[in-house]
Amino acid sequence: MAPLDRYMSRETQKKLRNGYLHAVMYMFSKLCYKTCRNRFHISDYANSNSFIACLWHGNFLMMPYLYRKVRSNPNMVFVTSAHDDGDIIEKYFAKFGLEGIRGSRGIDKGGAKALIKAIRALREGKDLAITPDGPKGPYKSIANGILLMAMKSGVGICGCRVKPSRFWQMKTWDKFCIPKPFSRIDYYLGEPLFLTPDMDIEEAKDKLAQYMKKIDEL
Repeated sequence: MAPLDRYMSRETQKKLRNGYLHAVMYMFSKLCYKTCRNRFHISDYANSNSFIACLWHGNFLMMPYLYRKVRSNPNMVFVTSAHDDGDIIEKYFAKFGLEGIRGSRGIDKGGAKALIKAIRALREGKDLAITPDGPKGPYKSIANGILLMAMKSGVGICGCRVKPSRFWQMKTWDKFCIPKPFSRIDYYLGEPLFLTPDMDIEEAKDKLAQYMKKIDEL
């Protein structure tokens, strides 16, 4: 039994979560940003070119503050899942002026449409953010979507990381990271990785995995 089950039904919990969690996340992230010492490490490429922001699902909470440091006027779309968690993330990112593309890993569940929309946005000069291990993992795995987006658009992938000095880590599949107020947060947006259209998909996946491993070590 979940802790809240004794106080309210699962349906009520779901309604509260879907209706208000994004607002709670926004208020808490704002508190963290205002009370923490924020340090930014941003590649020159991202400052002057559109890019694909690659970030792990458990590390997205403070990412809008990193992007806001790169672009004073937001010009980003982000790919999120079609289920309830995706709805919460979409509402959260919308508070920062970012536009969502709803999709899924499954072609029959909206994945193909999301891929087409994402590639079109990149060709229009927009930035794009995606969590390659979302929506359900495995942890730090890489789905094909981000690879195809990069290979077909020619836009560079810039790995992202938010590294708080003190944080809580939730017991979820993505090990969701919540910075503690009054800590130090380092924000990283790395140099680009380019994947060519003629590259084998497994080779591209291996290159991105190795690249993200280096980002994780920053």
